[in-house]
Amino acid sequence: MSALLTLDAVTGGYGDANILQEVSMHVDPEEIVVIVGPNGAGKSTAMKAVFGLLNVRGGSIVFDGDNITKWAPNR
Repeated sequence: MSALLTLDAVTGGYGDANILQEVSMHVDPEEIVVIVGPNGAGKSTAMKAVFGLLNVRGGSIVFDGDNITKWAPNR
């Protein structure tokens, strides 16, 4: 079974600051995954990267077999 969502060494952030630094995550179909951490840890920033709302400077995001790393949010 292949992953539904994979973040592979994703680096990105706002302006010149990298908030995410080589973040990797793997979610299988029908799996529930929770991201837990303190304020400022990058939880929302990671989701913004998946949704196309963040400038991803490195790594890749694959959803259901499609590389969506550079997709616009409306796509």
